[in-house]
Amino acid sequence: MSQWCIRPGGPFNQEDPSPVRTEPPTHSRMEAKMYGAGSELSIVSRSTMSTWISDSHFVEEIHKKRRRVCKRWRKTCTRDLLYRRLPFLSWITKYDFSKLLSDANAGMAVSLTAIPQTIGYAAVAGLPAQIGLYSAFMGPLMYIFFGTVREISVGPNSVLALMINSYVSEGGVAYAVILAFLTGIIQLIIGLLNLGFIVDLISAPVISGFCSAAALTAIATQMKGLLGLKFQGSNFLGVWRGVFENLSDINYYDAGLGFLTIFLLLIMRKLNCMMNLEVFRDQACLQNRWISRVLWFLSSSRNASVLIFSCLAAYLLEVNGLNQLTLSGDIEPGLPTFRLPPFQIERQVDDDETQILNFSDICAEIGAMGIALFPLVSILEQVAIAKTYSHGKSTDATQEIISLGIGNIAGSFVGAMPISASFGRSAVQASSGVRTPMVNVFSSGVILLALGLLMPAFYYLPKAVLAAVVISSVMFLVEYEEIKPMWKSRRIELLPLVLTFFSCLLVNMEFGIILGAGFHLLLLLHMGNKPKISVGEIQAINVIKTTSADSTMLVLGHTTSRPIPVQQRKSVRELVNTSTIEAKRIRLICDRSLHFPGIEAFRHRINEVIDDEGCEKLIIIADMERVLEVDYTSLKVLKCMHADLQKREHTLIFDKANEVLQQHLTTAMDIPVSAFIQITRHNITV
Repeated sequence: MSQWCIRPGGPFNQEDPSPVRTEPPTHSRMEAKMYGAGSELSIVSRSTMSTWISDSHFVEEIHKKRRRVCKRWRKTCTRDLLYRRLPFLSWITKYDFSKLLSDANAGMAVSLTAIPQTIGYAAVAGLPAQIGLYSAFMGPLMYIFFGTVREISVGPNSVLALMINSYVSEGGVAYAVILAFLTGIIQLIIGLLNLGFIVDLISAPVISGFCSAAALTAIATQMKGLLGLKFQGSNFLGVWRGVFENLSDINYYDAGLGFLTIFLLLIMRKLNCMMNLEVFRDQACLQNRWISRVLWFLSSSRNASVLIFSCLAAYLLEVNGLNQLTLSGDIEPGLPTFRLPPFQIERQVDDDETQILNFSDICAEIGAMGIALFPLVSILEQVAIAKTYSHGKSTDATQEIISLGIGNIAGSFVGAMPISASFGRSAVQASSGVRTPMVNVFSSGVILLALGLLMPAFYYLPKAVLAAVVISSVMFLVEYEEIKPMWKSRRIELLPLVLTFFSCLLVNMEFGIILGAGFHLLLLLHMGNKPKISVGEIQAINVIKTTSADSTMLVLGHTTSRPIPVQQRKSVRELVNTSTIEAKRIRLICDRSLHFPGIEAFRHRINEVIDDEGCEKLIIIADMERVLEVDYTSLKVLKCMHADLQKREHTLIFDKANEVLQQHLTTAMDIPVSAFIQITRHNITV
């Protein structure tokens, strides 16, 4: 018969052995619990009571783990981490009216540059003009809270627009939005996992070749609009082939307006610098600060200025029936709708057939290469510009990647394309006296006003002017100035630059950057693991005995007639005995660590030395001062070399090997300690 414990004051507590009384159960149930306080009773069965006692250790372990987790959480979630992940907290409390005025001025200047540029980049990507403007306001708004560099202006740029073009031609606007979403997700993961080092695998020559090819391809794609031509083709070769095949169809009004606009934009770009010319430096009236500000404003707003005047001129010509220009046409007005990215789309296959693609089908069509490259290229541009404006301070690259990822994800909910930092707009923002990232509120506000109010006016925007704006913006991305210093310093690195440039230009951007980066890594692996070994002969100048009975000190010098300075003399312990001192000594200096791709060159060089000398006995002293590490394959080769030289009555001695290298050689290869030279610079007699 089951017994029951009846005890006042709540549940059973094994640490409180108060008297209990037993009584038979009045119910057929196996267990009854009544938890309370004070005079209430707790009735539990004896079996349940023993289970509680046996489980007490388990409960205690749970509590210990919980305390450890809480302690680790308190160490991780600190105030510094909060301010690092939400950088706006560090400046928002110090924000005042003077900073507001500076940011408002900079925001207006940047927006006047951003509106025509982003419309042009949307045309480069093959997207409607409003998509460029959608992409130009959501990313900057997110950057206010998560960005760290006040000078950076994020949004569409020429490189990403050009990369998107091939995907838009297959899937339309939906593919651009999906790419923005996927780019943001991958960037956010890279930032949270601190994987930003991946972009370090892409070298500067590869980036130069990539950006130069992207700029030339973007210029080529705008030639159709600049010359008023209509034909199929979006890559570099296809566009130029189409231009030469349709020379007779050139609209000379468009061409004249386009080249004139390029000329004016280039002149206005240098207005701010013309005051420093000797011709104007002596003119007192031109050295007024207000004139300098007016010239700076005209230079910064040159794109918006030509856009406004060209729209006005085209409107007047259209009203009077004299217009011969190709116009942009209707642009969808109004603000974007906040909604989920198009994870499922319908594609018209035939007149009567519609194909439905889900998210996995879209990702399969985009391909792993495109999904991986967009985040990397975007991060490259963002981090490079962030370092440019870091003012000598360390750049939080991880936070920049996180802010970029959040901006791309948020942009995909308003139908935006992938974004990154822009060199041109960031330069305008930096020169406009920006004080905080709050500048993005004003630039985004102006863009939203343009979306809501000015889109009907852009109907009269000539395509030639839009093409001229893009060409004048991207032509300076051709990094031809990198060739001369590279030719003078590291000519071998021109190979990945040239390979990347022509691959991107003639094949496609994704293939070119992967091929260039892979080739440069292989080149680096080949060059970095091919040691250069110099050879010199050494003779014994003096042999003395140290205080230790089993050690010999040998002062070594080069075989020259000049006297040997004291600081060049070396002390050797446990090196050779009197019989080996008479042998010829050869010194081999290795200039880098030994890894398996280069160890055979080391072995081959030693064999060459032995064959050239033709001596029966040689003491080969391998200078290992610059050898920081040796992999296992090289250790095995060194072991074979050591054994082979012993059979041929030669001696291999390792000079100035560090402690780790000595340990590896002695433990893994059974090389005796006497094969090492222990260098000291004292107790040397001349």
